[in-house]
Amino acid sequence: MKKIKLTRDSVTLGDDVNAPHFLEIEIAPNWTITEIIKYILNINYLPKISGGYATWSVAIEEPIAVLTQKKHKEPLLLCFPDYPYDGTQGFVKIEHVHFNYHAQKKAHEVFEVLSRFKIKTDY
Repeated sequence: MKKIKLTRDSVTLGDDVNAPHFLEIEIAPNWTITEIIKYILNINYLPKISGGYATWSVAIEEPIAVLTQKKHKEPLLLCFPDYPYDGTQGFVKIEHVHFNYHAQKKAHEVFEVLSRFKIKTDY
C-alpha cells in the first residue's frame, strides 16, 4: 500500500477552522487516477453542499479533473483515465491530491477554463 495526502479548500467560514482539511489515505500502488478519485469520493472526503451543486477541480501539481456533487461518480477528466501511477509506463508520482472548490459554478464551465491550463516552462 502507498500513502498519499489529501487537502481541500474550505466551503464556508465555519469550515475554515479545520483548513487545509488534511487527510492521509492508503491506496494500492498500481491504481490509476480514476480509481484514486473514486476511492476518495466513496470515503466522503468532500463535504456535501446545500442544493447539491458544488463543483470541485482535482489537482496533482496541475488540474486533472472536475467533479460535481450532483454527478460526483462521473468526473470530467482533463487527463487520460489511466493516468499512470508508480510502476506504470509514463510514471507520474502521486503524493498529494488537492481539491479546489469552485462554489456552484457549472462543471462544464470550470472544465472549459481548466482544459486550456498550461504550465509555464523555461526553454
